[in-house]
Amino acid sequence: KELIKEMSSANIALFINEHLGSIDQPSRLYYKFEKKSTREDNFVGNVVLNIVKVDDDNTKHITFRYLKGRNKVRFPPQIGAKGNPVFMLFFERDCRDMQRLTGGNALFFRSRIRHTIAATQIEETEIEFNNQKLPAYQISFQPFTKTKLKNRVSRYKTKKFNLIMSDKIPGKIFRIETFIKDLENPDDMVKEVLEFQGIRTNKELREKYKKRKEDNQSWE
Repeated sequence: KELIKEMSSANIALFINEHLGSIDQPSRLYYKFEKKSTREDNFVGNVVLNIVKVDDDNTKHITFRYLKGRNKVRFPPQIGAKGNPVFMLFFERDCRDMQRLTGGNALFFRSRIRHTIAATQIEETEIEFNNQKLPAYQISFQPFTKTKLKNRVSRYKTKKFNLIMSDKIPGKIFRIETFIKDLENPDDMVKEVLEFQGIRTNKELREKYKKRKEDNQSWE
């Protein structure tokens, strides 16, 4: 508890709080991922967190489907999860992407992100979801502004991360976005957004599948 007192509100919101506490049965959380870039192909994809089991202590067993095809990223299942790992998956893919594009080290990028979150406070805001206005909070930070970046990595100097969370959203994470604009080339831009789309319990999905099967049979 003493350690938590010393943590930034952003650190507590992301790494300490139990984002999945309100989910009490196997369910799937759906997110939409969109990338817009002047250097690479734009694309839209889906991310699914599959809570396959809820243990007696309310921790979760989770598997992931993070994009498809050549954009797909494989992540191992998580057992005993209390937090929503989707933000960690987003950061991890982002760090690997920066490494691929620059030849820099993903460990360096990860370290800068963690250190910056540790010094960041949350700000209150509001979101609109399903035609409802909901109280929310956001975490905004720029991990690389005070870091000496060389060569191709320098285009990430002003890279900004923005996370929006709400206690009214299952899994609490509503949107994560990153934005880069190259200081030397203003036309060079990359924006990536992951946004919560909804939740379905496995029971709902089974009933939906059963109904669709029955409807198809009635047409045969």
